[in-house]
Amino acid sequence: MYNNPLYPGYPFQFHSSKSNKPKTAVFWDAENVSGITESNIAKNFHGWLSRKYDVIAEFAFADWSGPYRRVGTALYRIDFDLIHIPDNLKDSADCQMAAYIIDWLLRSPDTVSYIIVSGDAVFEPTVKALQKQGKHVTIMSNPLVTRPETIIRANTYEDIDIFKPKAIKISPLKGEKEEKKTEEKLKQTALLRLQETIARLKKEGKPTYDRYVRIMASRYNPDVIFARPGHRNWGEVITQAVFDGIISYEGEGLGSQIKLSEKAAETSVDRSTSLENSLEQLGTIVESLYEKGEHTGMESIVHHVRKQKIDYQQLGFSRFGDFVKAAEGRDLVRIVAQEDTPPAVKPVFNEDTIIDWYKTNCTKYFGEGARVPQSPFILRTIQFLYQYDVGISKIEAFLKDTKIQELYDSILEMSGISFIPPYEKVLLFILFGIGKSCTEALVIVNKELAPLGYELKCPE
Repeated sequence: MYNNPLYPGYPFQFHSSKSNKPKTAVFWDAENVSGITESNIAKNFHGWLSRKYDVIAEFAFADWSGPYRRVGTALYRIDFDLIHIPDNLKDSADCQMAAYIIDWLLRSPDTVSYIIVSGDAVFEPTVKALQKQGKHVTIMSNPLVTRPETIIRANTYEDIDIFKPKAIKISPLKGEKEEKKTEEKLKQTALLRLQETIARLKKEGKPTYDRYVRIMASRYNPDVIFARPGHRNWGEVITQAVFDGIISYEGEGLGSQIKLSEKAAETSVDRSTSLENSLEQLGTIVESLYEKGEHTGMESIVHHVRKQKIDYQQLGFSRFGDFVKAAEGRDLVRIVAQEDTPPAVKPVFNEDTIIDWYKTNCTKYFGEGARVPQSPFILRTIQFLYQYDVGISKIEAFLKDTKIQELYDSILEMSGISFIPPYEKVLLFILFGIGKSCTEALVIVNKELAPLGYELKCPE
């Protein structure tokens, strides 16, 4: 048993085995990386961890009384110890997690590998401290929202989305042919995607470190999986690009950056801009159809894409499915598996969009004095939208529904309270809007309200 001095008397069970795999401790910042609530993602992560490492400790950190409870449940089911950090101070969970990591370093010298699941830059000094002691550090996060420097300083970096199910098969649409990917075709596609990635990062003012470019190229372009059997190895792609005069390197070591040649930059910037604009148009089409309640299957979406004169094949995608996957890699759309039917394409709701919606509608839907929810509750609202398959227009329709409003008023009167916070009200109206009974809805909502000491009751 391990008694942590930060919490005297709190025991943790060592996970031990006689495996020859590296002894590893995992530390998960659940307030930074929360996309593990789907059971198959947690299962895939657990399987990957078990295959590669002898895991002797697994800790996850958050205020578990708030909107991260579902994340905590998913992690608890795959053997994590949950460390509860009340969210009354900024970055309190990060500080405690960093303290746990250093404490583990001092007390478990035979732990040779550390996995830090967080893209938060606050852990960069901790990573350096571990590396100075000869430890191998793996950082795991969403690279779209992680500092490039955080990514390159780790010994190993993994995109958290590698644990999303890969079983969604997108068949060719009418008029598309199954094209055999020859070695030459793979090479040309990989070189093209490399140039587009560098051009995009440069346009965004981001550095083009070798590892960072590779991570982002893989994220942006699922049609080219670098360093996998049957595809171009990253080293081969880079060597070919240098030989062809497409790129060069500036600087040394981890800080060296890949630069496009003057000739390549002229065409790459234009191609990259055209591609990004087309992918953003796809995202807009999907969101518009979804909010109108129209079908968003592949066949329906491609019809609207062609109507907008978006030529995805001219952009280098032989199949529409690959074009959609590229949009998903940029968090512009979601590909969602459907039972007995081809996958659907659905919108992504980002934090800024939901914050703006709350700001615009706070007084209108939640009353005078209502405040815009803080970041964890914004993220929880997004989880509701995905979980119950509703968009912003549907939420507004539910909030305007007089029958639901009358039921809500009756619940407040029966419960002896005058209001509930905005994000819990949104959840309650969603549940009523999709047909849940009062009893069914309050079982769910009361779990969200429990930390506030509220309990809603159905009218008699």
